[in-house]
Amino acid sequence: MTTAPNFSVDLSTSFQAFPEGVIAIDVVGRISFSNPAADKLLGHSGSSLLGQPISMLFLSQKPIEDFLAMPPQLRAGQTSIGDCCLQRECGQTFMSEVLSSPLYDSERCLCGHLLILRDITEQSTLEALAGHAANTLEDALEAITEGFALYDRHDRLVICNNNYREIYKESAEAIVPGNTFEDIIRYGLERGQYNTGGMSNEEWLAERVQRHQNANASVIEQNLSDGRWLQIAERRTRSGGVAGIRTDITALKNAQAESKQAFDSLETMANSLSSSIVESDPDGHCRYINEVAAQWLNATRDEFIGQNLRNFLPAAERKISSALFKKALEGTPSTSEINAVFPDGVFRCVLLEYIPKRNETGKVIGVVTFGVDISERKRKEKTLAALYATTASRDLTHEDKIRRIVELGSSHFELPIGVIWEDDKQACAVSHFNEASPLPDPALIASLGETYCSFQLASGEFLAIDKEAYAHPKLKTEDPDKHLQTLIGAPIIVDGKTLGKIAYIAPFQRSKAFTVTDQELIRRFSDWISYEIARKQDHDALMAIQTRLEAIASTDDLTGLLNRRAFLKLATRDIARYRRTNTPFSVLMMDIDHFKSINDNFGHAVGDAVLKRFAEVASPTLRAVDIFGRVGGEEFCIVLHNTTIQGAYVVAERLRKKIAEECLAGPMTKPVTCSIGITEIDKSDVEISSLLQRADSALYESKQTGRNRSTVYAKSSKAQLIASEQ
Repeated sequence: MTTAPNFSVDLSTSFQAFPEGVIAIDVVGRISFSNPAADKLLGHSGSSLLGQPISMLFLSQKPIEDFLAMPPQLRAGQTSIGDCCLQRECGQTFMSEVLSSPLYDSERCLCGHLLILRDITEQSTLEALAGHAANTLEDALEAITEGFALYDRHDRLVICNNNYREIYKESAEAIVPGNTFEDIIRYGLERGQYNTGGMSNEEWLAERVQRHQNANASVIEQNLSDGRWLQIAERRTRSGGVAGIRTDITALKNAQAESKQAFDSLETMANSLSSSIVESDPDGHCRYINEVAAQWLNATRDEFIGQNLRNFLPAAERKISSALFKKALEGTPSTSEINAVFPDGVFRCVLLEYIPKRNETGKVIGVVTFGVDISERKRKEKTLAALYATTASRDLTHEDKIRRIVELGSSHFELPIGVIWEDDKQACAVSHFNEASPLPDPALIASLGETYCSFQLASGEFLAIDKEAYAHPKLKTEDPDKHLQTLIGAPIIVDGKTLGKIAYIAPFQRSKAFTVTDQELIRRFSDWISYEIARKQDHDALMAIQTRLEAIASTDDLTGLLNRRAFLKLATRDIARYRRTNTPFSVLMMDIDHFKSINDNFGHAVGDAVLKRFAEVASPTLRAVDIFGRVGGEEFCIVLHNTTIQGAYVVAERLRKKIAEECLAGPMTKPVTCSIGITEIDKSDVEISSLLQRADSALYESKQTGRNRSTVYAKSSKAQLIASEQ
């Protein structure tokens, strides 16, 4: 302890046991007293501080210098110098609160100051940590995109972030710490901030406060008057307060509304389709079914939800459906056609398509089944196939084709009478009539002006009337035939001229209306009959054109030989001839040796010249009945009509030698050579491809054994090939 007897006050007696550091300084700032607590705090002992300037203890001397520089009157009234950083004798620093009290002598003159030092290092550290935590919490609250608010156990606002105030703009002035939740809500409610959904303000407020006080972490949705939607989640804190998050879900609600609108649109569209649509879970239970599917299965849509619809199908179709459903669950779409009488009693041909339904991760979570009634399409396809078969037949005469077309239409339209009327300018005559008792062919019916076909003959239009055809404005005559109930017909036009009309009629009303498909088909019948008439008229000209086109289409441009398609077509006919007459024939497969080297060394122009010369040299060696074609780049094939394998070998050798002697082109100094594979037709051959494959195998053997040779394919040999002498 260091003392100085300058003061009237007994400092030693007063502050000897004082727990906090006490230092006395004179008016100029020299230390005149320090108690043991101060010596310990500052790390000094004995009288080492006595007489020293007080500024030596301050790391920053400005606070103490400013204090000593004050006028005595002001200095005497200064009770605190502040929190200062002091330094111990060892050089260590610490934070201390420095308090000041004036000292007076016996004459009440200011003679110094008493400084009380209080170590606040730990307190400063804690305060710094608390401040940092508070700042961190505030930063965290401002960083979240949701609105956050914390209320204490008395339901008074403790803290909230700016997003909370931004969400409730109308209540911003009331959103201050200390205000209760109810007061804040009421403030916004009075300013029209909330959509109360038809409730009175007091009812809505009471319900909202009750939910807030429950604070059981359940999620509620709140609609603001400006159309925004909030999702609110509140829960109790450990201290009994309430913490809540407000999330703006307006975009989500709008998306949900749009999604519902889209779903409703899809629902409307699904029910307006003529196809059935069913969605099932992985166990096959119905999640969704449209009106068409429910109608087919003869029940309401609600009755099918949760049911396995496959149980409503016949046993055979149920088995097929189960297999395809399983395949779709494995991720593979599949289709199938079923023909069955459905529960509504109607026989249908239905195309079923099973499509996997996946979630956002790609996992299959169900199957969507589309069913399309293709009964009419199948019926149309069947009719068109029969129409095509009729018109394409070479065994039917012109008259037979037209008669069959009339019969085909009667069957398709389910009308007993099919008629073709011919216009002879003065009257209509029946040229074809399809009924149990056919009329004479042709039979004069009446003058043109008195028949119902006169309109179509004159206008070139078609008609499709499924009831009371006799009363139709376009068919009225002076003496209408009231037995005419149903009619569908079209004019027959050739080269722009109406020659007649095809019509199907019945004395009864048709059970179903004519469809667009029916109208298309009557046009097809009319067109085909027109075509047959034109074909008959132009037969010779068309045959000439066809012959010319076939010649162009079947010729290889470079060599003038048959191209591959034409060669295969003719060779296939020889297969058919062999199976009918047992007439043998052989096949030579020929390939120019080292043709790639010719192209590489002399260019493609010389290569083309070699191919052309090859054809020129080989062709004269063959007969007119033989088939000679270019089937690849440098590959040629010959079918030798009525020739056994022995004769074919002789021809092959003659060809090979002639090529080796005469096939020379451009700058080449010596002729090219060729390798040949030979085979003969066998009873097991049903397609030309099997002969070509054997001949190609023999050709390969010729290549492998030195080229420029002929090789005969043999069945019995293990090697299967017999190489000939060169």
